[in-house]
Amino acid sequence: MPAQSRSAVVRTALIAVCVSVAALLGTAGPASADVPPGAYTSTTWSGGTILLQRDGYVQGRDLVLIGRYRIHPRSGGYYVDFFPGHRVIMNSDGHGGYRGPALLGGVRVGTFTLTPRG
Repeated sequence: MPAQSRSAVVRTALIAVCVSVAALLGTAGPASADVPPGAYTSTTWSGGTILLQRDGYVQGRDLVLIGRYRIHPRSGGYYVDFFPGHRVIMNSDGHGGYRGPALLGGVRVGTFTLTPRG
């Protein structure tokens, strides 16, 4: 195997390990309270531009937007996995809503907000 190919394999393996470790560390710890049920607006931002905005609601331990997504507790807040590799972190914004990074493969790609409606 040429040195360049070996380097690419090692680099890919290292990235996979780093992403796995970050995912494990990001899920530790219990949350202090549940996300209150009700109607919310979900917004994903990147570079000050709205990428996706959708009305939904929290029911039980689920965020309901296009589908039902489990809200998981984490130290200091919550997280939701919309699909494998796409996670949003939800930290209280102090005004009844939530704000945090939107991650794709462990890399921050924007900001996620969950704002109460009504």
